[in-house]
Amino acid sequence: MTSLDAPARTRLERLLDPRSIVVVGASADPAKRGHQAIRALREAGYAYPVYPVNPNTRQILGLDVHASIDQVPEGADVALIAVPAAAVPGALRQCAAAGIAGAVVLANGFGEIGEDGAALAAALTAAIDETGIRVIGPNTSGLLNLTSGANLVGLQNIPRGPISVITQSGNMLLSLVNDDRAAKGPGFHAYVGLGNQADVRYDECLVELARHPETGVVAIHAEGFADGRSFLVAAARTVPDTPVALLRGGRSESGRRAAASHTGSIAGSDAVATAVLRQAGVELVDRSDELAVVAGALATCAPIVHGRTVAILSDGGGHAALASDALAAQGIESARFSERTRRQLRRLLGDAAAVSGPVDLAGAADADPMVFAEATEILMRDPAVGLVLIIGLYGGYHLRFDAGLRDTEDAAAGALLALSAEYDVPLLIQSCYAGLDIANHDRLRAGGVPVLGSIEHAVRVVAALQRRGRVPVERAQRSSLLLPPPAAPIPGSGMLDEPTARQALAKAGVDAGPWTFVRGVDAVGPAVAAFGRPCAVKVVSGQVSHKSDVGGVRLGVVAATATEHAEAIIDSVTTHAPDAHIDGMIVTPMADPGVELLVGATRDPIFGPVLAFGTGGVLVEAVRDVTFRAVPLTELEAREMIEETIAARMLDGYRHLPAVDRGSLARFLVRVGDFVAAHPEIAELDLNPVIASEAGITPVDVRIVLAERLSGDRDE
Repeated sequence: MTSLDAPARTRLERLLDPRSIVVVGASADPAKRGHQAIRALREAGYAYPVYPVNPNTRQILGLDVHASIDQVPEGADVALIAVPAAAVPGALRQCAAAGIAGAVVLANGFGEIGEDGAALAAALTAAIDETGIRVIGPNTSGLLNLTSGANLVGLQNIPRGPISVITQSGNMLLSLVNDDRAAKGPGFHAYVGLGNQADVRYDECLVELARHPETGVVAIHAEGFADGRSFLVAAARTVPDTPVALLRGGRSESGRRAAASHTGSIAGSDAVATAVLRQAGVELVDRSDELAVVAGALATCAPIVHGRTVAILSDGGGHAALASDALAAQGIESARFSERTRRQLRRLLGDAAAVSGPVDLAGAADADPMVFAEATEILMRDPAVGLVLIIGLYGGYHLRFDAGLRDTEDAAAGALLALSAEYDVPLLIQSCYAGLDIANHDRLRAGGVPVLGSIEHAVRVVAALQRRGRVPVERAQRSSLLLPPPAAPIPGSGMLDEPTARQALAKAGVDAGPWTFVRGVDAVGPAVAAFGRPCAVKVVSGQVSHKSDVGGVRLGVVAATATEHAEAIIDSVTTHAPDAHIDGMIVTPMADPGVELLVGATRDPIFGPVLAFGTGGVLVEAVRDVTFRAVPLTELEAREMIEETIAARMLDGYRHLPAVDRGSLARFLVRVGDFVAAHPEIAELDLNPVIASEAGITPVDVRIVLAERLSGDRDE
């Protein structure tokens, strides 16, 4: 394809990879950001045009200065806006009029400072909406593209490599760069500081940066998502080809307050966010010092083949035990070696060595570090081994024992790289000497093998690589997380009566079991008799949400006593809820004995509709055993959801409870999820309890709350 045939780049593409930059608010004062940006571009070797704009200066750092934006050549890619907040909306309009595709707005003083900045934020939004210009910020540290030299941050000497970064905090970029340097990591390709997300969002940057061939991983620090559902969809789309690692701020109540004061973001429920981000394939890290390390390893190290696990090769029992404990804490079992592997290790290492896993060399490498390579080859030949984790002193034997071992260690590093390539098994090194400048470590890192100083970091990387190995195997079994077109809305608003709620479920193909609705007390007995077995009888009233609290439920009702029970329900509800209008009663056969579960749904303010699952019945509040998934979800995701709960332990015939078909339960969760996804008017859904038994999955109580409709809403 020639340049004449090349498709036009979108505004976002031009913004994140600019081929011309306008500096609005350029300055001859070295202390001003409008000067520092020009200097940084020159020092970074930016080879494309730079157009300074300042009405009072003729030249800055050898560049001719334009008196106004309208004097800049038409159609530049990016404008760096280095002017006070009040002048930003006007500057954006001028940039748009000059055909500039996007802008990076440095100024703060907008939504992050509360009401005082709200009017200015509204003016900024209006300028964006009216012109279509794409904006990063405001309140941003800038952006950079190390491949082109487009450095609009001003930070110098950043090592170039495969990590692309998206954050809301400039300080987090500094942390990542320094953590990468400390770990002698692979370096960076691009950075976007989103600031307040007035326009450009995380999801857009994620998709665009992942398209850059230089990006091997996207590392994200987020304090809140302007559109959480769009981010989930973008992550689900991106992760199969490009890994995504994310550190979240604002997870606690105090953290959310700090995030709001800093960037104007709103952070939602931590439990929901954690579950749905993992569902989308995002690798979540909990500590700030993990993000650069995990991201760097995901960018350079091959994943663990699904179904295999890790072999620990250590030169000391203490380190081996710590590594084993750390792996167990991550839910990872060490590889179980074949008898052949153990015999070969024993012949190589002698009787003192531990060969069942973790493997302890027991001094066998002290005089000959090449033993590491020989033992590694034996391990890599074992079909159970998906990664070899070397723990201890590797690479520093010539410092610890004998300087004459340097050449052997260097040769061993080359051998290890060759073995990893030959057997297609990744390798990871933890060494006490990782922080030193050691040639064999550098050789390993250059070959894509992380060399880390911390056992905990090394094991955290193993966990990420193991999850990464599942991606290609499960790709077709994962949800895209795209919401379907809305179905015809459920009539009404507020809390539905139970018959209407059950009818809505049935229409969507969610079986709530047999039931009937009766209006009068005298009709209860015949309804119970028709089912031919003891029944539950429940009041139906729009003013009663928790029926049992007002005596509105009777269980095990038989035909002979049905009228008596119905009258008792009426009396109790009238006494405890005198303003309630009683519409009638629901009669439904008693469910077979089984496991009481909770299946629910809510509309998360950040991520949209999510499904909840866990232990149900009267234990809901006491046990708080619940997990979440965004809907729509797949059967695989539903099964994973089930396995995360304490309730899962009761599904296999625990004590007196019947065994439950998990496949049927998973399919039930999928159907409920599809129902909620197709009905954006559902604010809450509560099926509690759902009785899971050998006979099937039966919701006992059904509660649906619809969002209040606006005056213009109508049923289609």
